Amino acid sequence: MNCFSSIPASNSCATFIAPEKPPFQRLRSSHKSPGLTPRARTAVMQFASSKTNWIPKLIASDVDGTLLNSSQQLSPCVRDSIRKASEAGVPLVVATGKARGPWTEAVLPQLGEPTPGVYLQGCLIYDEQGKLLYSRDLEADICRDVVAFARREGLTLTAYCGERILCEEVNDQTDRLLFYKEPTPEGVGPLESILGEVPVQKMIFMAEQERIDEIRPLAEKLLAGRASLTTALTGMLEVLPLGASKGEGVRMLLERLQVDPEDVLGMGDGENDIEMLKLVGLGVAMGNGKQIVKEVADAVAPSNDDDGVAWAIEQYVLEPLERLSVPS
Repeated sequence: MNCFSSIPASNSCATFIAPEKPPFQRLRSSHKSPGLTPRARTAVMQFASSKTNWIPKLIASDVDGTLLNSSQQLSPCVRDSIRKASEAGVPLVVATGKARGPWTEAVLPQLGEPTPGVYLQGCLIYDEQGKLLYSRDLEADICRDVVAFARREGLTLTAYCGERILCEEVNDQTDRLLFYKEPTPEGVGPLESILGEVPVQKMIFMAEQERIDEIRPLAEKLLAGRASLTTALTGMLEVLPLGASKGEGVRMLLERLQVDPEDVLGMGDGENDIEMLKLVGLGVAMGNGKQIVKEVADAVAPSNDDDGVAWAIEQYVLEPLERLSVPS
């Protein structure tokens, strides 16, 4: 049964229907978790004692650096773990900074039943059929200031507009997005010409990481109280509507699905995942994640190249379900 088949575009919400628990064949990963962060050790012990039989109703996962390995592939081990969880009534939704581009055609069909998802750092939410449920745009005056700042600082700038990526001209920086199977960037000339005509959800400054580190304080000063900044990938600084985040997007989707955030397992590796990992009942950072992410997470899994997602699903979904299915 598709748990998401009746998600409407209105405020009424779908209800998760959990199928009967089937017998499980464990997925064994050859990699051990780096373990809990120092801050999380006591918290997780308290969590475990208060929710002995806790099993998430939903999994929310980042994509680049988490769900996919460094070659932008979904490993068989990760794929199989997601399918087993989905068949047991615990589906996975993606929560990503990416657009709904070509990568979705290669990845989403491998995850089992179609599910809704959070895109562009929470600025877009789609249902399981790819229908847009929610959109939040940058204000035109903020976009103009961002364009002027990028030109003044000599930075490449991209504008994410739904399922399109626009830029003044295609160059080596914009070509980096092709590796992540994002929509092909379109050179449209001066970006000022599109402002007010095409809704823009987010913009990204692109340069070498040293340059991004230099200009971030300047961008923060320019946009203070007007827009939010975050990073997902090296050499990129993202400009979002004020208060927008992957965590906020996940919160809105969960509200629509009538799922309590405490009943969600979240996974991520980047700065842009922090709000989501704080929101959910159990937040897991990838072993390849940034230290600031590991510090806020409840646990640390192996890296994305070592099937960290499969480890977390086995640890927190499949094994608990297996224990419940064994007669006492």
